[in-house]
Amino acid sequence: MAVVRNLLFLTLLSFCLSANAGVGSGFLDPLDRPASTVKNLTGAHLNAITLAGSRLVAVGARGLIMISDDAGANWSQVDSPVSSDILAAHFPTPQQGWIVGHEGVVLHSSDQGQTWVKQIDGRDTARQLSEYYGQRAESGDAQAAEYLEGVKLNYKDGPEQALMDVRFTDEYHGIAVGTFGTLLATRDGGKTWESWMDRVDNPELLHYMAIASVGDELFIVSERGIVFRFDKSSGRFQTLETGYAGSFFSLAMTDKAVAAAGLRGTLYRSLDRGESWELVPTGLNVALTAVQALPDGRFLLASADGRMSIGDAGLNGFAVVPISRPGRFSSLAVLPGEEVVTVGYSGVRVIDLK
Repeated sequence: MAVVRNLLFLTLLSFCLSANAGVGSGFLDPLDRPASTVKNLTGAHLNAITLAGSRLVAVGARGLIMISDDAGANWSQVDSPVSSDILAAHFPTPQQGWIVGHEGVVLHSSDQGQTWVKQIDGRDTARQLSEYYGQRAESGDAQAAEYLEGVKLNYKDGPEQALMDVRFTDEYHGIAVGTFGTLLATRDGGKTWESWMDRVDNPELLHYMAIASVGDELFIVSERGIVFRFDKSSGRFQTLETGYAGSFFSLAMTDKAVAAAGLRGTLYRSLDRGESWELVPTGLNVALTAVQALPDGRFLLASADGRMSIGDAGLNGFAVVPISRPGRFSSLAVLPGEEVVTVGYSGVRVIDLK
């Protein structure tokens, strides 16, 4: 856990130092400054990629948003209202999509990623959380008082908390998760967001790293090998212990299996919707940065050193994917015809899985 927290701290510190370098000389907050034009899009630092219908949408450093309508061969940058780093993207329908990132920013598109508007950022979240838990604490709610102290600590130096992932079950209902227990939910397509921090037993405010869902089932992975599963009947998240002591970075699920990926090639699977977990050997020995469910139920894994492998539907065995141009992959999008488009620190790669 210390390694992950240190990495997140250094990332946030580096970003804040670069952003504040212009203080006193016309400094404009990254949350209020549109993203600059990037010349080399295919070589840009990218954090996530997803499909909006047949269109690819990729997001990355300093507010970069770009789209491709030809399976990743050519890209164009679209306007972004922020220059904060963007970390994750999800389109529950071809038209409606959300992206999230540093400083608690949430952007929304209703036209397949062509244009984007900001719905909230960390400044809004800080106010909302302080008011919500402050009112409950004043009425004598001891748990709310504890959350209020956590909120004050998280936002004492500004909107520092990053949203690490976002997931919508339809175009109205969605959840965004992030650092130090940040958990936001919307029921109206992001017009309003509310805190769901108190729906999880997470007193230490562990980081939420990724979300995955199939139908009404939704899982979140965190530090210390903990997985949280949403219980629709109670409206709360159940805590699931996997037996792993490290941090999970990525999560994928199918109707048959749930796969949680972490450090040193670690992959845990559950074949009973999270009731039990088992460590499975992957043949990879560095951090697994992405795990993606393929249309046929298999799982695609990517590691920090640019390797990929495919696991069967039950995650019983893995086959290496030959890659001519390895890269530091951070996210994957699977296309028809067994092609996958990857993004990361080394830009865009198109890989044939056949």
